[in-house]
Amino acid sequence: MMNSNKLCSGQRVVRRDQGASLIIVMIMLVIIGLTSAAAIRNATSGERATNNIRMQNLAQQYAEAALRYCETQLTLVNASRVNTLKNANVFNDTGAGIATAANFPAAGWSQAVTWTGAGGASTSLTNVPLAQLQSVNSAFSPAVLPQCVAERERLVADNTEATVVTARGFSPDYASDAGTGVTTKGSVVWLQSTIRF
Repeated sequence: MMNSNKLCSGQRVVRRDQGASLIIVMIMLVIIGLTSAAAIRNATSGERATNNIRMQNLAQQYAEAALRYCETQLTLVNASRVNTLKNANVFNDTGAGIATAANFPAAGWSQAVTWTGAGGASTSLTNVPLAQLQSVNSAFSPAVLPQCVAERERLVADNTEATVVTARGFSPDYASDAGTGVTTKGSVVWLQSTIRF
């Protein structure tokens, strides 16, 4: 009697699981692809977040530089200051200078027209000179120079006069609407200090 399990020469064994390994490999490739896509997405979003923090920090540093520059100018005698930060009652020939905020319905720094260069309540809009921002080690300069505005204000609490300095710093990727001054891209940091002399 012949064993039915033995094959004659030239016969092939046909298996039912012949295509299963291909399906398993395809499933593994899909899983690896999805995992890779998720890892790339996490890396790029992390990089974007880090870049945004860096831009915010640069804007903060420029705002601090503007505040420091304008405060330093205000400690100088009136004749030594830049024209826009001279006392308005002393320096009238150009109309620029520090005005009293009480003369206007709202503080000049809070009005958009003050920062667009169109005048407004405050004529003390000052752009920080580029020389104040550059160092001997770097020639990098910001796309938009930091700015400050100084205004006299009467403090209600003790009826004394103080100078309010408001500074703005811009990130290198900053852009704004030309007409309204509204930020369309990038970061703007505002800082404010009150000085009594």
